[in-house]
This record gives sequence, C-alpha cells and structure tokens, in this order.
Amino acid sequence: MTDVYSGEPIETLVDMVVLSTGMEAQADQHEMAALFGVSRSADGFFLERHPKLAPVETATDGVFLAGTCQGPKDIPDSVAQGAAAAAAALSLMDAGSVSLEPFTSYVVTENCAGCRSCESACPYRAIEMVMHDQRLVAFVNEVICKGCGTCVAACPSGAARHNGFTDLQLVAEITGALEALR
Repeated sequence: MTDVYSGEPIETLVDMVVLSTGMEAQADQHEMAALFGVSRSADGFFLERHPKLAPVETATDGVFLAGTCQGPKDIPDSVAQGAAAAAAALSLMDAGSVSLEPFTSYVVTENCAGCRSCESACPYRAIEMVMHDQRLVAFVNEVICKGCGTCVAACPSGAARHNGFTDLQLVAEITGALEALR
C-alpha cells in the first residue's frame, strides 16, 4: 500500500482487505423513472413495489426491476432477480389477458373545462388531453390508471369522477357504518 500524501510505501498487518468501489445511480435514472412511472429511493435507485412480497415488480404494471438498478448487488443476486423478472414478464404474456383495476377514474367530458389540473396531478400519467366536440378535454386511460383519486381531488370543475366512490356512495358507506355502531 502507498501513503497517498507522502507517496511512500506502507506495510500494515490486517486480517482482511475488501476491495470495492462506490456505486451511485446513473445520471439519467430520474428520466427513466419519469418515463416508466417508477419510484426512486433517496439515493436515486429504483424502488420495488414491496421488498419482500414483490421484489422485482414496480408500481407500474408490466415494468420489472433486476440487478443494480435497485442498488449495489453481487452477480448471484442480479442473476436471480433477472430470472424472477423474466418469469414475471413471461407469466403476463402467457396469461393472454390482464385484469384491470375496477376502481379507476373517468372524466365527464361535458363538464371538463380543459384546465389540465388533473393531467398534471396524476402520478401515473394516465390522463391525456384529447379533442372532443372541437374542444380540449381530459381522457383517462383506464389501463394505466391505478384509481388513486388524485385527479378527482384536483379537478376544479368536478368533471373527474371515480368509479365506486361517488359522493352518494361515500355518504351511504358512512351512514351504514354509523348505523352499525348503534
């Protein structure tokens, strides 16, 4: 070993030497995360849906993670994750169809003012602006929508709605819960 300050060789008796370089997320990782709707950790690496229950899945259906995109890993762990991600992707293709979330949002186009509040609020980028009757209105892609309801809360005109969670349905649920307490 060489002393970095003096340039002189040093001899030190040690039990073990670990040769490892530091690792950080790629510089364009934030762009990929935005493109595919994948969350990132504080240090910039991609986050899985759940560390134990879904270690190669993301919050975006059909997007899987493997290897060092999640953080530093050794080769056996990366290979195992790659095999798990490939198996998960193959199971989607083999099924031939995908079940969609039943509680998605939708937009009543007659009430939509085209303000784009819902579009910018959607964390899954499931809302796009389309032309309808010569005016720009929001359209929810139900395949991408996860039913979080953020767009419904952000919509100033009340055009964004949520399947299964209308005001009338929510009041009925609260009333039913209160009656059960009597």
